[in-house]
Amino acid sequence: MKNENNKLAEVWLNKLSTRLNPLFQRAGFEIPNDVRIHCGWTSNGAGRNSAKHVVLGECFNRASSVDGVNEIFISPVKADSLRVADVLVHELCHAIDNNVSGHGAGFRKIATGVGLTGKMTQTVASPELEEQLKEIIADIGEYPQSEITYKKKSQGTRMIKHVCSNECGASFYQSRTQSEENPMLCSNCTRNDGANVYMVQA
Repeated sequence: MKNENNKLAEVWLNKLSTRLNPLFQRAGFEIPNDVRIHCGWTSNGAGRNSAKHVVLGECFNRASSVDGVNEIFISPVKADSLRVADVLVHELCHAIDNNVSGHGAGFRKIATGVGLTGKMTQTVASPELEEQLKEIIADIGEYPQSEITYKKKSQGTRMIKHVCSNECGASFYQSRTQSEENPMLCSNCTRNDGANVYMVQA
């Protein structure tokens, strides 16, 4: 079973979801049978929703999907099988609740019922849940996804709009430094007799 069609992250994630259903059922919950699970960037991209918290997964409610299903995205910034598994458990809790409760009481009831613990916005598997996840992973194999390291490029030089000081309608973009060190003349209004008309910041 480990090697059968298990090269794609989505295949692995869906196998895991199927194996997790009995766990949810024992707690009195049912994973939606039409939930879609993907390995991909969340709506926040590879970014963070706070200075210390990297978004590892996201579940979209049914109204967000044209097909009317819950869509779960597991971020590729993590590839550790056990961590990915407990992130998926977290997102499946949202799918069961259809995101109605956020991380409130309704979500907490499902999450703690299946063995998630900690702050509800950043749950981790309890020791008991961790052991169950390890057993499943031992059967279906390790998560077939490489960790992707992504660093946002720092913003480049900001270009500022400049317009003709004579209000002829001419405009162009130049950095603040360039503007201060090498102010540009308006080619429409500057005359050969030395009457210079400069472009100014809009």
